[in-house]
Amino acid sequence: MEEKDLLFETQKVYTVKQLSLLIKGEIEKIGYVFVKGEVSNAHLSHSGHFYFDLREENYTLAVVLFKSRTRGLLRFPKDGEKVEVGGRLTTYEGKSQYQIIADVVVQRGIGELREAVEKLKKKLMAEGLFEPEHKKPLPLLPRRIGVVTSPHGAAIMDIIRTIRRRNSSVHIFLYPARVQGEGAEDDIVRGIEAFNRWGKVDVIIVGRGGGSFEDLMAFNSEKVARAIFASSIPVISAVGHEVDFTIADFVADLRAATPTAAAELVIKSRQELAEKLDSLEKSLGSLLENLINRRTRHLLELEKALRRSEAYFYNLFRDYDRLYERLLSSPAKFIEAKRRKLSSLSMRILRASPVMGAEKKIRALREKLLRASPMGKIKVYRERLESLYGRLRRGMEGEIMANKNKLTAAEKNLRMLSPYSVLERGYSIVLKKDGSVVRDVAQLRKGERVKVRLHRGGFSSKVEDLWSLPLD
Repeated sequence: MEEKDLLFETQKVYTVKQLSLLIKGEIEKIGYVFVKGEVSNAHLSHSGHFYFDLREENYTLAVVLFKSRTRGLLRFPKDGEKVEVGGRLTTYEGKSQYQIIADVVVQRGIGELREAVEKLKKKLMAEGLFEPEHKKPLPLLPRRIGVVTSPHGAAIMDIIRTIRRRNSSVHIFLYPARVQGEGAEDDIVRGIEAFNRWGKVDVIIVGRGGGSFEDLMAFNSEKVARAIFASSIPVISAVGHEVDFTIADFVADLRAATPTAAAELVIKSRQELAEKLDSLEKSLGSLLENLINRRTRHLLELEKALRRSEAYFYNLFRDYDRLYERLLSSPAKFIEAKRRKLSSLSMRILRASPVMGAEKKIRALREKLLRASPMGKIKVYRERLESLYGRLRRGMEGEIMANKNKLTAAEKNLRMLSPYSVLERGYSIVLKKDGSVVRDVAQLRKGERVKVRLHRGGFSSKVEDLWSLPLD
């Protein structure tokens, strides 16, 4: 007979039930006790019984407050509050767990954990870590998303499922981290810093599913808060605890109520992107139409101004011609009048004076007449008028040329802004049967029929082969 068989024959062997009842009897001998501690995992069952744990350092004690004993409470204690409990110590045989059947619960205020969190929150707020001007905007179309969370929790599965549903071409990179308990805050900090050193992700999601106040303490730590604040990559805090905000929620660039909500915030669905593109296309069309209308109105105004200028110069040239004709005809009439007067005067002189004296007076009068002749003045005025006419004509030609250059530049800008100019340079647009634009090879499958839009016309094609460009 083996030694182990002898051991079992000489010792009494208990059944699980016998041992559990033995322990129950020994524990119940302690009797009625009063215990103080900090509340955690508090919850009210559908039957009306209230369950919670009393916590001190790493020790916990289960407490049950039956429905009949809850009537005297003004309110149920919350996680983190300090309480004193009076009741009978017993065991829950089904799980071999000892517990207190409480008769009275006296609440003693906010617990040490909450006090520490509130103190840290005030400190970080005073330093400006929560200020809106430090919040970085999220990228419109992120292609790579980093996630810092537990690889075994529901949070990562919810994030992956949501992102895949909304946009299957996005790449997800997981940094596995503990999200509660000892070492959790260090894991989270290392994950944020690792993604920043790598520099290949567009946004970081840091979070976990729901839990008690104690379970979320890693996201209330100063290390995690400062790591989020120092990140050059936008950070979304996605702690699944909608009632209370963690310190990580205040420091992060965006707070999401749950990991699923974080995935929905960071990734736009294909329908949302299509609607955004339609809106941008309509806005661009409207802008181009308005620009063309403004340029057309400006061109018409220039044309009207040119016509008015032509009429103005026509009248000016006509007045010039009339004035010139008058200037040409006036000296001849003036000279003729003077000549007649001179002839009359000469006759009078010849009749009244000797011949020699008359001739001298006649010569003097002729010289005086020549000096008073307007022909010299007419020549100066004519040269001045021709100079003014030349300057006016050159000015109008320069103005017309400048407006023509502006019109040519505006036409060139319109052509550059037009989306059809891209197609004219040899590019094309690939459309699926439903009319959606193909931007990623992940949208296609072999054998699928597509339409290709060119600058002039288009054609249908069948996908024979697919390939992707390597990531950076």
